[in-house]
Amino acid sequence: MNEYHFPSWRRLTFLAVLLAILILALAPSVTKGNINVRVYALLPQGVVKHLYSSFTGVQLHTAGLPESTGWITVNQKTVQTSIDMIPGSNQLPSRVLTTSITSGRYDSVRMTFSNSTLIINTGQQTNIPTGPQLSTNATIQVPPNGNGDILFILSIDYSLLISTSPSISATITQVNSY
Repeated sequence: MNEYHFPSWRRLTFLAVLLAILILALAPSVTKGNINVRVYALLPQGVVKHLYSSFTGVQLHTAGLPESTGWITVNQKTVQTSIDMIPGSNQLPSRVLTTSITSGRYDSVRMTFSNSTLIINTGQQTNIPTGPQLSTNATIQVPPNGNGDILFILSIDYSLLISTSPSISATITQVNSY
């Protein structure tokens, strides 16, 4: 049987370095960053003047975790009550939420329409109580003390929106994360 010929202090140093590497690699992130989510709707020019919508149940999925776990629900206090989905020509897309979250990488976002108000050119308002749940995969980096920005570009079914009993049907056309 061969013996280990190095002194015991070298063994302890090796074990301490190995333990430190394992702790740093496996420990969850404790730093915070900010997430900004913006939404913009693609609608053709027509009778729809504004579409104010609220979003509830905004969730982010932590990258690398199974689909059944790893979802972080964003605090409802940080979600704006109502945003205009059709901004003016020189206006930035409306911000759905800005909040501080644990920095890291996220790979999915889910959010649900709620309490929408449709305003047409004549000034008539129609309330739409519910809408679809949107979900998409997108790599979102939230650096420590930095910002993770997401822009959702939605395609909304115009014919359902202006029908006699309006409803919202939307698909995610594009997601930009920068």
